[in-house]
Amino acid sequence: MICAQCGAENRDGSNYCRYCSAPLTQQSRDPNSGYIPSVPPPPAPGASAPSYYPPSTYQTPPQPPVRSARSVVPPMTCARCNSTSVVKGTVPLWAILVAVIGAPFTCLLTLLFLLVKDPNKCLNCGLEFK
Repeated sequence: MICAQCGAENRDGSNYCRYCSAPLTQQSRDPNSGYIPSVPPPPAPGASAPSYYPPSTYQTPPQPPVRSARSVVPPMTCARCNSTSVVKGTVPLWAILVAVIGAPFTCLLTLLFLLVKDPNKCLNCGLEFK
């Protein structure tokens, strides 16, 4: 499809020229035809922008409902003086050291218990064997 205004070649069935945004086909002016016009592409550099107005039957989409603000967690207060100047507690250093030093020992001990097995035992005669 060749544009009558600028002579550029466009795809068949296009409504607007891809270079100058000129309309390529005559559109039906019957408001009950069910035709919804497509939005023209942005104007090419140096070309004047055609004005586009949505049809008079255009309805704006409904706005989402406004959500209420989340409830704020009350500040922590001191049990003795009811002051709100409270610093959040941290994990004590001794607890971290016990976990770091004790973890390898615990893992090795667990592996040892997994390696030690009771011998197989016959339930009928009581013979133990490997």
